[in-house]
Amino acid sequence: GADYVMWTMSILDVGAAVATVLINVQVIVFPLLARVFGGTAISRRFVFTIPVMLAGIALASGALQHGSESGNPVRGAVLGVAAGVAYAVYLYLNRASGERSPQHVVTPICISTGAAAATAGLISLFTTGLPLSISPVSWGWVVALALLGQVAAWLLISTGTPRLAPNTSAALLLLQPVMAIGFGLLILRETPSASQLVGCVIVIAAVWFSHRTPRPAGRNRS
Repeated sequence: GADYVMWTMSILDVGAAVATVLINVQVIVFPLLARVFGGTAISRRFVFTIPVMLAGIALASGALQHGSESGNPVRGAVLGVAAGVAYAVYLYLNRASGERSPQHVVTPICISTGAAAATAGLISLFTTGLPLSISPVSWGWVVALALLGQVAAWLLISTGTPRLAPNTSAALLLLQPVMAIGFGLLILRETPSASQLVGCVIVIAAVWFSHRTPRPAGRNRS
């Protein structure tokens, strides 16, 4: 819940493009949490490609083309990074839950979703309020977003995360903004810039390279 609220407020302060980059600090924090608290090793290949991944996300999001839209840039940056850290903590706890109780996938999602709703609702009482007077069409999109982005997505993530290394999960989640650009192109007929397409290629290539299994050296033939 804190993650959602901070990220939404960071979007209002620095714009969606920059906020998308900031929240992906999880690609660093998530593996570090697993290393510190779980003893999971982090490969040098992954560490070396982290700057490349973040640079690709910055290009893909358009953060280098557009400045902050409105609000407080400093506050937005702080909230965006804090949201990324909270996101990483949630990913780590989600992974730990799946490892310790793999037969329970739906229950943790129900608990976390309910807690997120309660937390966001409580924060709204002291900040922006909780207006519910929106059109039926808007409610339909909100419900669709909840069912796809929260229920379906996190059921899949909760099932897959315990089976992958933390750095692999973190890197694969970077593909979300890249795929959003692809869906925008195919469904909404949006036209990404050349730099955004380059950023998408960089992210995909960096994710592939950081998790590529080197081929064993061939034996010398006489």
